[in-house]
Amino acid sequence: MIHRILIYALGGLAAAGTLTMLFQTNPLRAALSMLTTLIATAGIYIILSAELVAFLQVIVYAGAIMVLFILAINTLPFDAGEERPQRPTLLRLAGLAGAAVLLAELLQIALLVKARLDLSFAGESVHALAALLFGTYAFQFELLSLLVLSGIVGAVVTAKRKL
Repeated sequence: MIHRILIYALGGLAAAGTLTMLFQTNPLRAALSMLTTLIATAGIYIILSAELVAFLQVIVYAGAIMVLFILAINTLPFDAGEERPQRPTLLRLAGLAGAAVLLAELLQIALLVKARLDLSFAGESVHALAALLFGTYAFQFELLSLLVLSGIVGAVVTAKRKL
């Protein structure tokens, strides 16, 4: 019972950190809100007995990636007093509707795939996890790496345009 309470509390903290990050106008505060989300997610992993994933979450994402984000934020020219142009209300509503549709689709896919997911590596060695990740789920792992690469390319193009 206490595990469920902790998972819901950390999930709420992660959701609050994500929402704070999305609506923050100061990029440094947004990065710190993202750090809160990453640490809360690592806490959920620890409760679910996935200590390796939790430590990797803290070391790789909360450590290395956040240092890169904060370094990039501090090196890019940013005027704290500049006014951001207001987007039209119709555009905001369209974005919100698109996000709701995307969330509904992702939840539907998650519910369909949940029964087919093989989580037999739980409680086993890192070798078993690696065998699943680079064997059974190799295609999904490569798709994830392409998604991360496209995010990096998008960030570089956006930063290049501003410089």
